[in-house]
Amino acid sequence: MTDKVTNKKPPSLTHALKTSHKLGRVAFVMDDRLSREKIALLNRNVHAMRNFAEIELLPGTILEDELLKKLEATPFQLVMAPWYRYLAWSRVEALYGLTRTSGPTFAGYHCEPLLAYELGEQADHLRAILFDFGASFPREMITLLRSLIQDTKRSGILPLLETRTPVYCEHWFGSQGLGARMDTVMSLPEIASYDWTGRANAIRICLTALWSLIYEEGPGKSDTASKTPKASFQIGIDANSLVLRLSYCLPSSSPKDLLSRFWPKTDQPSAPAQLLLKYSDFLRVHHVAEGYLVEVVVGFLKSAPSEVSHPNVHTLWIEPLAPNLLHEPPFDLPGPTAPHLKLLPSVPILKTAEAPSASSIEELRAKERFITEANEKIRGLRSLVNERDTLIHNLRSGGVGTAPPLPPPDAENLLDAFQDKFFEARYLIRNFELRIAELETEGSSQTEIELLRRKMEELLQRQNEWIKKIAKTIQGYKESRTRK
Repeated sequence: MTDKVTNKKPPSLTHALKTSHKLGRVAFVMDDRLSREKIALLNRNVHAMRNFAEIELLPGTILEDELLKKLEATPFQLVMAPWYRYLAWSRVEALYGLTRTSGPTFAGYHCEPLLAYELGEQADHLRAILFDFGASFPREMITLLRSLIQDTKRSGILPLLETRTPVYCEHWFGSQGLGARMDTVMSLPEIASYDWTGRANAIRICLTALWSLIYEEGPGKSDTASKTPKASFQIGIDANSLVLRLSYCLPSSSPKDLLSRFWPKTDQPSAPAQLLLKYSDFLRVHHVAEGYLVEVVVGFLKSAPSEVSHPNVHTLWIEPLAPNLLHEPPFDLPGPTAPHLKLLPSVPILKTAEAPSASSIEELRAKERFITEANEKIRGLRSLVNERDTLIHNLRSGGVGTAPPLPPPDAENLLDAFQDKFFEARYLIRNFELRIAELETEGSSQTEIELLRRKMEELLQRQNEWIKKIAKTIQGYKESRTRK
């Protein structure tokens, strides 16, 4: 009897064909605290992950002991759990090795707004990986997760960008200014063509913070005359993300030191690391064991989660890395081995203008007097118009005092506005200091330097007045509490 010919493949072969493109297995612990809306959002992210990994969903009620037994029986490349379980389950982290620099990873996630104080103190282990599924697009998280699950994609800037995206690079030396460099970055054609101009303020703040990591806290704060580069800077821009990469050597540093520096804190709001956490959409920090190399990658996404709320914890990824996984040499320059690299364009330094003649000075003074007189007349007319408008408004409302009073301003909003204004002032003061130092190095005129110094002093005086008012309020509160 002849056997029937069938085209059906054996089950094992069929399964192999279906899973051949998968990057690995992921154990995903669900969060049973989420609302129905957030669960739907989480499911969309999990569904997107199925395109590159085998996902095994685990209930949110699972215990750490039960999860450990499962992980010991089944190999997983990635284990994800809600942030509060991620911080509490230290034995899961220890299962894969506390000092590991490659291999399987244990990571946390959150779908609802998460503040720094909720995380508590620094984690006991040497890494912190938290993904923000609540404020980012699924495709953006998938890019980061694909990079996390593959050891060969964990470092560098290329895995976070589209294929053939050019990467601009330069070395940072001593005695360099930030102002021209910031203008160079913001004038890159990709900034405008991919519509990243709306994030200009956040990009500038993060550039300043990266600069401070080198020249205030890192290798650039001393030995400014050395010809050895203090750091390597790269930037890549595509339609979905803008990524900054800073690499530098920090002798006698350790993964625990980096985790302490970049851990979200509430008592150091203006520290460079904390500014990066607030104003970037994701932050990745690697400590490479050999050579004490530190790689800081700052990312901006189209979903812009940091624009929604700066104090919230966004995607954070801090871990030690094996040297053999550093596939993009940090201090590399354009060449045959790095065709994707391009030198960052240099901005020519403007020459100091010649001293004006006596006649032109007199003409300028006459124009200033005319403008001053015109401004005084305009202010007088505006005051008169405002008085007339107030009178008309009162008459239309039935007379003076009949209009309903405006509600008092909300105290929380006032405090938030004060904090934002205070940090903005500190940022501007720092820019003034850097610009003054840059002008002095270039040998610019004293008039221009003095003008900037006056502006900085005025801003400092305003800042001090704010602090005095806040201190007076606090003192009054303390006195009232003492009387009670």
